[in-house]
Amino acid sequence: MYAAVQEENQRKNLVFGLLQQALPRIDPDNYAWAFDATRTLRVTVVGRPTSLGEKATMQALCDAQFGPGRVLVA
Repeated sequence: MYAAVQEENQRKNLVFGLLQQALPRIDPDNYAWAFDATRTLRVTVVGRPTSLGEKATMQALCDAQFGPGRVLVA
């Protein structure tokens, strides 16, 4: 159980770093996250408009790093 929780925490933190690559002006206040029942990380950028292109770039970065379906960018 500890290993699963540790992996999820690291994934959450790594995703924030990836989002900063796509959106350099993002800060922790703009980053909302939650794990769903299947342990998929769902990420939302809040308080800052994001275009469909930016969301697609963020999703592509997450898919490349973690594999499809492990992170969903909303």
